[in-house]
Amino acid sequence: MRMEKPTVKSGECFLIKDRLLRRYLSGADIEEGFLLYGKTRVYFTDMRYYIAAKKKLAGSGIIAARLNDFNDIVAAVKEMQVNTVYIDYKTTTVSEYKEYEKFFGKLPDCSEILSACRAIKNEYELKKVKSACAIAERAVKDAFRALRLGITEKELKSFLESRMAALGAEETAFDTIVAFGENSAVPHHETGDMRLTANSVVLIDTGCKINGYCSDITRTVFFGKPDEEFLRAYQAVLNANLKAEEEIRAGITGKAADGIARDLLVSSGYGEYFTHSLGHGVGLNIHESPYLSPKSADILTDGAVFTVEPGVYIEGKFGIRIEDTCVMQNGKAERLFKDDKSLKVIDSAKE
Repeated sequence: MRMEKPTVKSGECFLIKDRLLRRYLSGADIEEGFLLYGKTRVYFTDMRYYIAAKKKLAGSGIIAARLNDFNDIVAAVKEMQVNTVYIDYKTTTVSEYKEYEKFFGKLPDCSEILSACRAIKNEYELKKVKSACAIAERAVKDAFRALRLGITEKELKSFLESRMAALGAEETAFDTIVAFGENSAVPHHETGDMRLTANSVVLIDTGCKINGYCSDITRTVFFGKPDEEFLRAYQAVLNANLKAEEEIRAGITGKAADGIARDLLVSSGYGEYFTHSLGHGVGLNIHESPYLSPKSADILTDGAVFTVEPGVYIEGKFGIRIEDTCVMQNGKAERLFKDDKSLKVIDSAKE
């Protein structure tokens, strides 16, 4: 079943402070404020953002209201005849809860309701994710074409991010990873000043945003002549990636999805080198439900957008990760990139 925005009963409302959740529920990105989301929906923000909020919320059915202090929200809750105020426990601090409790009493949690809703993308959301994927894929291809002896990780990162911006990205989805040589064996390597030398692995993990929605892609190439050890490991990772995308079906758990790739890497002799989970949901957050991990009970359903990213990391030598952003459609996983993922070997003799 395809879920849209959450349904709220009469006498109930959500009190949302988190910026991304406000954006998800309202469609408007406003830096500061509170959203009362019930049968009546009111977006409170101060005078710095109020005029812009009115414009952004026009036609949405959500009322823009000026926020002087928290008593404005209390008065609105009374006027709406709300008896139960829900909050998101995942984004609310203890001190915030205690403050809200003074006015509303016990506040139940709506985090699971919101997570379940956000896990299933509607057509608008999917369109934005696809646009972000197209830009990231093109920029990664261009970045690999820009490889040359002596270029630094930071220089390649700068080129890549500038290229995404030129193609229409509003910002990066997360801190881009560019890793050369043995740095690629660190899954979350911090891009640095290492210069590219001949016969080196080059790993890029990046993504961008369109209207707040993220993409996520990782590709690994070889600059020079790869040895047999690298070739065997790359093929194992590619096989795990392709097998997972082929066999993941609607209705399975994140644990079962992770197991498809993990079992293949174990049987290929690389199980101990696959040190993270297979994937995660992608949306307004770069990491959200559903999660594809050895412990995840999340159910993958049509409309879910998630990554498939098996990897092998051999300390002191190299790392390999092949990551796609996928959508579950008609019961099957469909990757949102169009490139050939077979190993690309780039001539290290070029200037």
